[in-house]
Amino acid sequence: MKLVLAFDKFKGSVTSQQLNEAAQDSLCGFADVETVCVPVADGGDGTTTVLAANRAGQWITVPAMGPLLHQPPVAARYFLSDDGTALIEVAAASGLALLPPVARDVMEATTLGTGMLMRDAMERGSRDIVLGLGGSATCDAAMGIMCALGAEFFDADGHHLYPSGKSLGQIAKIETFGIPQPVLDCRFTLLTDVDNALCGERGSARIFAPQKGASPEQVEQLEQGMTHVATLVGEEIANQPGCGAAGGIPALMLHLLDCRLLPGAPYVLAQNQLEESLQNADLVITGEGRLDRQTLMGKGPGCVIQMAHKHGIPVAAVCGAIAPDFDVRAAGLAHAVAVSDGLPHDEAMNPDGTLTRVSRAIVQLLTSYR
Repeated sequence: MKLVLAFDKFKGSVTSQQLNEAAQDSLCGFADVETVCVPVADGGDGTTTVLAANRAGQWITVPAMGPLLHQPPVAARYFLSDDGTALIEVAAASGLALLPPVARDVMEATTLGTGMLMRDAMERGSRDIVLGLGGSATCDAAMGIMCALGAEFFDADGHHLYPSGKSLGQIAKIETFGIPQPVLDCRFTLLTDVDNALCGERGSARIFAPQKGASPEQVEQLEQGMTHVATLVGEEIANQPGCGAAGGIPALMLHLLDCRLLPGAPYVLAQNQLEESLQNADLVITGEGRLDRQTLMGKGPGCVIQMAHKHGIPVAAVCGAIAPDFDVRAAGLAHAVAVSDGLPHDEAMNPDGTLTRVSRAIVQLLTSYR
């Protein structure tokens, strides 16, 4: 029997690799079971680690500016592959997790630190950067990134603008003469875990800014700013699915640089060769922290289910929790189990406990399946 283990992370608890390895170890007593592990991510935080798992290279740690100007520099890391590809996450230097809830300030937050990581990678010779967009604390449409890469933004009076969400509506001129040739020669792949456009009811400001601490008044100010940015970059970019990811980072990057914007999960699964791993498989087990309606909207496990069905392979899920309105059968799952439902939060998030419960669930699932 060939079993493919393709777990996404349980956010805040355990990583994709930890889950796959624990599940694989739990099955060592099943002599007739061949297991293949495929790490899963969808462009959100943790994507760099998943992509780096099967690559030769090294982790680089550099001091970078965090989301807010007044906070101390953060020790942010990225992965530099031996082939010159740099794997970077917005969350590493500009992430929401770098700020306690009381310190979140989406109007002032900037992606400058992420741009600093990109510059460092380019100074080390990289001309191919893959950027995971999930987990940002920002809503600056990549003003910070572009400033770090040499661009300048001015208001109608010719004054420099600080690159943050509060400045979006004031942009009157973008100066690009300061962008060095290595940046212009670089190719950027932007991986998104959402399909939201830049503006509107499902745009970056209205959907994501409240999660980053924005008040209703600030949400409307940011929406006005994003609408202004849309006039600068054009409707084709602004309306592209995913342009609203990470506070609109794709908008100015697509406008000013050589970029492509891709759904994260299919990209990661292709890089980690899920398609090849599914050949002659009898069962796939996937999972994430919570199965809900977003699971089937471009998230990693949803793409795993879709690809497995294309090959006629049944899929089971082991997750932390299952939303009450999530229809397991309609989602294409033969079986689903939640290992942390009803547990106190601290216990549910404990990594060792989570891995133990997942391992038990895997053994029970495979025993009943056979």
